[in-house]
Amino acid sequence: MKKLFATMMMLAMVVGIKAQQTISAQEMSDRIQIRALVDRYALESDQFKQENYSEIFHKDLKLRIHVGDNVNEISGVDNMINIYKAAGAVDISFHQTGQQLLDFADATHATGWVYLTALMVNKGNASHMYLRYFDKYEKIDGRWWIVERDQYILFNE
Repeated sequence: MKKLFATMMMLAMVVGIKAQQTISAQEMSDRIQIRALVDRYALESDQFKQENYSEIFHKDLKLRIHVGDNVNEISGVDNMINIYKAAGAVDISFHQTGQQLLDFADATHATGWVYLTALMVNKGNASHMYLRYFDKYEKIDGRWWIVERDQYILFNE
C-alpha cells in the first residue's frame, strides 16, 4: 500500500511538473493580470472607490446580476458605477475573493469563474453574501479588461 501511494504521489508530481511546463510565460503573465482585476475589484469595493471600476471593467461592460430567477442587466461601466454608488455605502465592507478558474479561447479572450464572499456591516448589523462570478475577459490594446460579468448571488444572510 505504501509503494502504491508513493508511486501515485510521484506520478502526480510528474504530471504537475509537465503541466506547468506547457504554460507559456505569456499565459502565466496573462493569468496574473486577470487575477489582479478580480482582486482589485474587491479592494476598490471595500474602500468605497467605485469610480475606479473604470480601470477594471471595459467601458462597454455588460453586467447581469442574478438573484434566483430574477436578472437585472446593466450596460456600461459608468452606469454600473452610478448604480453601485446610489445603492449607498455601508460602514464596513470586506470582500474576500476565493478560487478562480480561467480558460483561454485565444491570446486575447478568456473566461473564468470566481468565488467571492462579502461581509457588510451597517449600523452594527452584519450581513454575509456568497457570490459566484462568470467573467469574460478581453485583452484590448495590450491590457486585460472584464468585458462581461454574470454575478450570481447564491446566498445573502
